[in-house]
Amino acid sequence: MSDATANPDLHGDYMALIKARPDYERADAFYAGCVEEEYSSTAVARLLARFNLHNLPSFNFAHIAVDALVDKLHLNSVTTEDNSLDVVLDDLSDLNDLSEEFPVLLLDACKYGDSYLMVWPATDESGDPTGVTMRCKDPLTVRVFYGEEDPNAKARAIQSWEEGAKQTLVVRANLYYPDRVERYVHQGKVPQDPKRAKWVPYSGDGSPALIPNPFGQVPFFHYRTARPYGVPLHVNAYGPQLAINKLITSHLATVEYQSFPQRYALVDPSADLSGPQGNDFDEEHPTDGWDPETAGESQLDASPNALWNLQGYKEVGQFDAANPDNFLKPLDRYIKAMAQVTGIPMHAFDSTGDAISGESRREANEPLYARVESLQKLFGSTHRRAYQFALQILDEDADVTVTWMPARHVDDLAGWQTIALKISLGVPKDVAFAEAGYLATDIDAWLAAAGEQANTEQPNQVPQSADQTQGVTNNEQAA
Repeated sequence: MSDATANPDLHGDYMALIKARPDYERADAFYAGCVEEEYSSTAVARLLARFNLHNLPSFNFAHIAVDALVDKLHLNSVTTEDNSLDVVLDDLSDLNDLSEEFPVLLLDACKYGDSYLMVWPATDESGDPTGVTMRCKDPLTVRVFYGEEDPNAKARAIQSWEEGAKQTLVVRANLYYPDRVERYVHQGKVPQDPKRAKWVPYSGDGSPALIPNPFGQVPFFHYRTARPYGVPLHVNAYGPQLAINKLITSHLATVEYQSFPQRYALVDPSADLSGPQGNDFDEEHPTDGWDPETAGESQLDASPNALWNLQGYKEVGQFDAANPDNFLKPLDRYIKAMAQVTGIPMHAFDSTGDAISGESRREANEPLYARVESLQKLFGSTHRRAYQFALQILDEDADVTVTWMPARHVDDLAGWQTIALKISLGVPKDVAFAEAGYLATDIDAWLAAAGEQANTEQPNQVPQSADQTQGVTNNEQAA
């Protein structure tokens, strides 16, 4: 540990983290609507800069591809079969503000494709354990690496951040293994060449540079939309959003010409310009009331019935501004294309269309519901393992069940008529209610009040045996 070069993982892992950052920053820029416009011509760029349109905030539609899914990802409960341990889980959530932090983690996972939850013992000033800390981390500062032989097992993780700036800049980096935590620091910017890097062990805060990890697994839990690393849910919206930005910027550049058209006058080369021009005064008429040293008032009256007598001009007119349809019709098409390539229903992007019935809306939302339920399985399995690890730190052992609010929900007359028809044809009530999007706990309570018994499991739960019953292999299993 005294020789930082003894660990070959450090520099490579740090560079992998740095290399991944631009894609995450790009995903964040498209979500926030802060993408810089790209122009095919430098002349066009200069023209738009002249009108101060080059920094115009975009009309952002790309974020809808993320928000439409995140808005339906609501965690309902994290429970065990032991009521006393349920109280422990609730306390963990309260102490770590997870009711506020977890929605942010889910948004980051959907926006970036990856996000992390760090679970580690909380200690007092003397180092004695006092509880468990559960901290949400974004992929700009954390990256988990998986085993070469077993890609489903976490090999290690790196967390890196910067402190200070310029001459005082230092780069901190912690490596987390299943059996230890190694802490390093680098003075100044880290060079790409590992031979020039000068990583040294860090213990400047009073904690040792090498900390044992007695829990046997990497304490970061990876929430991701794909494997091994996620993909931003709005990545397919990048192209349509750039086209929309260009259309809107170009349209706004022509708005002034629609309000104040560009006019022209053609000179008649054969016109006789020897006659009087402007006001009728000269040095020989000092009593006409006009000062020859100052400009006089125009004789061109703007009254509706006035006749303009223009001398020396053959023809006047104005240039037609660009037709707004040249911009607005393609705009609608690109918004539709964004809906198609992202798999988000068109009514999520445009709510001004014709109203559709509840059944038609549910049918249009079916691909959205399926994606939400897929994310619930992915995120739910990871969340379950994070809580089980937290219980392990507290010397408790229990199977954890994660329950989500249903993505589907029937609340219209036609939907309830369909439910009633299913029940009348012999479908069990609990099955019909579950398909309508109601929680298993609510269904059980309703049927218990009616003296009946449920016989199905709520489909939006992540049960104890999620790996076996759903065929989901979780990469969060430690090496």
